Amino acid sequence: MASSSICQPGLAPSRRWWLISTALTETLLFSGVLLGWNSLLPILKSQGIYSHLCDTSASNFSMVERSLDLLPHLQAHNSGMWEEDEDVLHIQLMLSIPTTTAQTPEPRGKRSQEHHGAECKQQDDILNLAFTLGSFFLGFTLLPLQMLLDTVHPRQLRQIGSVSFSLSCLLLAYVCSNSARLSFFLMFSMMLSGIGGACIMFTTLTLPVLLGNPGPLYTALVLGCFSASATVFTLMRVMYSAGVSFLSIVLAYGGLSCLMFINCFFCWSIQPCNAGTEGSYSIHLKWKCCEEQQKPESGEMSDYSLQQRFFKSLGQKERILRFSQRKTLSFRRPDLQKAGPPLSDSLCSPVFILHLFMASIVQLWLHFYVGSINHLLQYLSQDNISTALYSSIFGALQVLSLMSAPMTLLLLGSRQQKPANRKEEDYAVIAGMQSPQKQIRGVRRLTVVFTLTIIFLCAFGVVCLIPSLELQVLGFLLHTVLRSSLFVSCTMLYVVLYPANHFGGLIGVHILVSMLLTLGQHPLFLVLTNHLQGDPFWVHASFLTLSLLGFTVPFYLHRLQSDTAKQAKSFTATPKPPSAVRLYASSAAVQFAEGTEESKEPRTAS
Repeated sequence: MASSSICQPGLAPSRRWWLISTALTETLLFSGVLLGWNSLLPILKSQGIYSHLCDTSASNFSMVERSLDLLPHLQAHNSGMWEEDEDVLHIQLMLSIPTTTAQTPEPRGKRSQEHHGAECKQQDDILNLAFTLGSFFLGFTLLPLQMLLDTVHPRQLRQIGSVSFSLSCLLLAYVCSNSARLSFFLMFSMMLSGIGGACIMFTTLTLPVLLGNPGPLYTALVLGCFSASATVFTLMRVMYSAGVSFLSIVLAYGGLSCLMFINCFFCWSIQPCNAGTEGSYSIHLKWKCCEEQQKPESGEMSDYSLQQRFFKSLGQKERILRFSQRKTLSFRRPDLQKAGPPLSDSLCSPVFILHLFMASIVQLWLHFYVGSINHLLQYLSQDNISTALYSSIFGALQVLSLMSAPMTLLLLGSRQQKPANRKEEDYAVIAGMQSPQKQIRGVRRLTVVFTLTIIFLCAFGVVCLIPSLELQVLGFLLHTVLRSSLFVSCTMLYVVLYPANHFGGLIGVHILVSMLLTLGQHPLFLVLTNHLQGDPFWVHASFLTLSLLGFTVPFYLHRLQSDTAKQAKSFTATPKPPSAVRLYASSAAVQFAEGTEESKEPRTAS
């Protein structure tokens, strides 16, 4: 009771809303910025990162491009003496280029298409490897964070995330200061950015541990902010094109992440809502029970305890004592002793295997799309200006995730409804499952959502196959909807179909398998650049063929819905257990009722 928990009614509501608003804002600014890789990639190339992997002629041409890109920056600092410096700059650049190339300069767009696209394949490949590693750590870090949640306070995890993200920005600025020698550290910068983003998103999702239940749409808003954070690099690209130094942008961005650390240090010092009286009460009862069993007169103590607790309701002392010698009573809370199927049954269920396969394929497809979208636009437009324009449109449309994720959760029916049959709800709570009627409604909504998801996925694949630049805007919208609603539908599937104590294990296996499969985007990118000449048609066609197997998930859910409805009808037709058993909510009473039913049969036979 001495802990200053925010669950207490005396806490100011302003602090609660400050925590919620700042957590969502920080998630929007820092968590999933790596998914805006398509906007960061041109900036890294213009900074000359891994440019030493290109050929000599391509390096010279990329030096010309970088110098032309830096003209606005130089003009902003040297507006008075620009005419003289421009001639000197062009003379120095022409001396560093071979004579044949210097005599016949080509247009800038054609020069970039031939040399930067052909001779710099190694640069594209190594930069895509950095994105692959960063996106892998962005998802895979959620698995160890889930294991540490019970032992480490969310405040400490968020501080680790903010420090990792600040270090990634500092390391990126260090790389850009001398890209010819420090390009190798870009890998570590992307890894730290992924780890920091995962910590920020995970601690925002677990904020209800400190606040209680902030509302039914909170989880969807967090996931929407995570997906919409891909717009940050698009804003950086706009600022960079306007003449702001990229080094200044990165340092300012890293300083902004330091404010997140300060806010977490002062405002997240809260005890979890499940700590305090309830936790100590359950441990205290368990310690007393063990202490009584170690005493020599344990038989008399158990006799007296059973008389006081069960003698008045059941009235048969001999049968109670006979049962107490065969089974051990435990007086812990009911939520700590929920009997249910093992986790292996849930992992081997057909719907989990089908959904895991579909979700892993979709996530691999979406990550490959982000990493190769510039090549797709370059192949369709053959113009750098159009490629930059549509790439910026793709980054700006990620903001729509703030609407698509809550709409998905509303379609799934996240609002709590009163159960139609209170008795069925009580038995479902004891078993760790949902009531039959509630499960039927949840499966029906899941069937609709997964059917729409597969339809949108197939439409997204068809758009990727059509060589139309204007039509790709529709693909951008479908990509945004799919990426923002994928995790929401996954979590709701596990909540509706499986016991509550299996949720953590199912999410952990889902993250592990999907992230390991996401590493395959880099080999696919190598195939795209080295064997398909930048045309991703056959890659998207293969993904579209595999996505057709996703229709088995809503089909299985529809079949499961009909089976659950039949079981619910048979459950209502069967007689309920004796009312004396339902007088006790503890799991000890439930176990005792099972023993009494076993002992009734030989008495009736006699």
